Amino acid sequence: MLSRNTTWTSSRDTGMGMSFTGVTYYDGIGFLTHNKAGLKSAKELNGATVCIQAGTDTELNVADYFKANNMKYTPVTFDRSDESAKALESGRCDTLASDQSQLYALRIKLSNPAEWIVLPEVISKEPLGPVVRRGDDEWNSVVRWTLFAMLNAEEMGVNSKNVDEKAANPTTPDMAHLLGKEGDYGKDLKLDNKWAYKHH
Repeated sequence: MLSRNTTWTSSRDTGMGMSFTGVTYYDGIGFLTHNKAGLKSAKELNGATVCIQAGTDTELNVADYFKANNMKYTPVTFDRSDESAKALESGRCDTLASDQSQLYALRIKLSNPAEWIVLPEVISKEPLGPVVRRGDDEWNSVVRWTLFAMLNAEEMGVNSKNVDEKAANPTTPDMAHLLGKEGDYGKDLKLDNKWAYKHH
């Protein structure tokens, strides 16, 4: 199973032997830049040098964004995101483009994080979620229904701090079903009935 910032795309879903099980988070590409640049918007990046991780959807999305806004840029690609961040910090690039969640994670690792800002524009929609190898339908189902169990638990207010209490005294039939107090929730997955509760 793969669970990281790998976007669910048609090419990955159909041509790479991967099977996406669902979406846990919608991310989007943004831009990280230094405060001293005084930028308030990505639309002010005309002529910028942009650090980008090679082989990612970010390359294509950044190209599309600059073209759609009649702006020019110079891409500087790196194999790893940490290399992109080092290049940005050293002044090799004016901005770094990546998924916003990754930009915030990279920003924390910079020498003076407070000196860097993520510009407000989100230029893409990046559905992220667990990925399994195509052809293992049973494992795919377990991962997908684990995702659904997590979403249902969140909606019901069940979390790692109160799950024992909720399992002992569920407040709704759906909660009793989810936590294995009633029904046969695990049967079709070939799992114990309390599988969602046990793996919290």
